[in-house]
Amino acid sequence: MSKEKTLTELAILYELSDRDFRRKLALFPEELRYYVVLANSIIGAENSKRVRETPAAVAEDSEGFVSQLLKVMPPGQDETFRAVLERCLAETLKDELRFNCPNCCAFARCLDMADLNVGRLFSRRVNGEETEDLKAEIRAEIELALERTPYLNTDEADLLCSDFSHSYSSASAGEVFGRYAEIAASLHHDFGIDYRSFQQQMLSLNMEFHEKSTRAAH
Repeated sequence: MSKEKTLTELAILYELSDRDFRRKLALFPEELRYYVVLANSIIGAENSKRVRETPAAVAEDSEGFVSQLLKVMPPGQDETFRAVLERCLAETLKDELRFNCPNCCAFARCLDMADLNVGRLFSRRVNGEETEDLKAEIRAEIELALERTPYLNTDEADLLCSDFSHSYSSASAGEVFGRYAEIAASLHHDFGIDYRSFQQQMLSLNMEFHEKSTRAAH
């Protein structure tokens, strides 16, 4: 894979991740948004340690960032933070399982990244150019690309697109649930989230994913 194509993928993933984060923020009142930032960062760091494709440097940076946030405002035994953390964990799992364009095996192909200018622009940002004009240009290029993938915000892309194929099969989804069970156990140990409650949510999500996978297969 060329460096420019890699940067294009990173730029688009960065944009999609930012959208998911803004969606999570909107689920909570403004006074809890620091907790959402902290919870999202903790979950990201836990995931980065368990996803083999994550570069070691990225995992280390994620853990370092979380460490700094915890120093600024440690949540201690705050019940509200535990509730925020558990809900953010469930929402992050839902994002991975959603039947939408980013979770489709054909996502990169539909974006047709070979024709995009995003990689070159994002390279300038990676190398320190942080102007608002450049950020706006990158966003505009990404918006143009994402027009080719219209089912970003749905959970029924398999019904709307005949070419949809989820990146997780029913079998490989088991590994995803295993990963989140490990994360939940770690967060129960470190922050006291309700592990049994999250297990019940995972069971419900697993059943829902299996039903939709069966539907997509027909």
